[in-house]
Amino acid sequence: MTAEARRRELAAQLRDTEATSRDQDAGSRDSAAEGRDLVAEERDLLADERDRAADERDQAAESRDRAAEARERLADGSAEGRSGADAEEVATPTQSQQDRQAAATDRRQARSDRRSGQVERRQAQADRTRSSTQRDSGISDRAASQADRDTASTDRGKSSADRDSAAFDALTGVYLRGPGLVRLTALVQAARDSEEPLTLGFVDVDHLKTVNDSLGHSAGDRLLRQVAETLSATLGTNSLVFRYGGDEFVCAVPRSSLTDLRALLEQASEQLRIGSERGSVSVGLSEFEAGDTAETLMARADSALYDQRRTERWGDI
Repeated sequence: MTAEARRRELAAQLRDTEATSRDQDAGSRDSAAEGRDLVAEERDLLADERDRAADERDQAAESRDRAAEARERLADGSAEGRSGADAEEVATPTQSQQDRQAAATDRRQARSDRRSGQVERRQAQADRTRSSTQRDSGISDRAASQADRDTASTDRGKSSADRDSAAFDALTGVYLRGPGLVRLTALVQAARDSEEPLTLGFVDVDHLKTVNDSLGHSAGDRLLRQVAETLSATLGTNSLVFRYGGDEFVCAVPRSSLTDLRALLEQASEQLRIGSERGSVSVGLSEFEAGDTAETLMARADSALYDQRRTERWGDI
């Protein structure tokens, strides 16, 4: 892996770590918001209970006021029915006086009930205010958690872009050797599990050094890009193409036979010969066998490549 690819991979790892942390923060904020909503609901219920208690006290005060009025009327009637002489002989509280005292007690209790009702209502209003504050805090927490999740999603997108950038060769656009080997290993495992065929081609660009020496490295770069683009386009989207080394590529095609792969690479070779850079390649082929790994599959193709180099070019097949 190049230094730049390594830097991008490290940046992706850092962004993923930060994204995970933000998701955790968002979860904590959501939990806090739910807790605040529960507290708000409890305060609202308490406020409702206090309002009901205040209503009951007001009703009790009204009942006491009515009782006081009745006692006062009774006291007035009792006083009128007594003679003046009887009134002068009073040594103990009369019924009229007792009624008036009871009425005064009822009115004092009524005033107390009303004051208690007012206190209950003020407490209920305070509870509702705190409840509203808790709900506002919950809304803020949820907004912050959503912002954290959005940022985490953005970071993961950047991480994915960094990893993709780190996985591909900047010159040719195909996978680099390391990421390519990872994907080839996955294809080998899939072929082993499914018992379906998998074929591999080891491709070497002919005379790249001569092109560089005679036409310049920019011409050699164009040739490498043309080889990569031609292989990718010819083999299709289900295939794997990666740059193994300076002028070497590896391609693998699932569910294909050696005959199929040979025909595809002959087509690619023909397109290269008539392409703008007029290049040619040498190729060695191998087919997946039980017990193969990515390394053994490539080793057989590499061996076949050198055998083919000693005999003929693809253009002669």
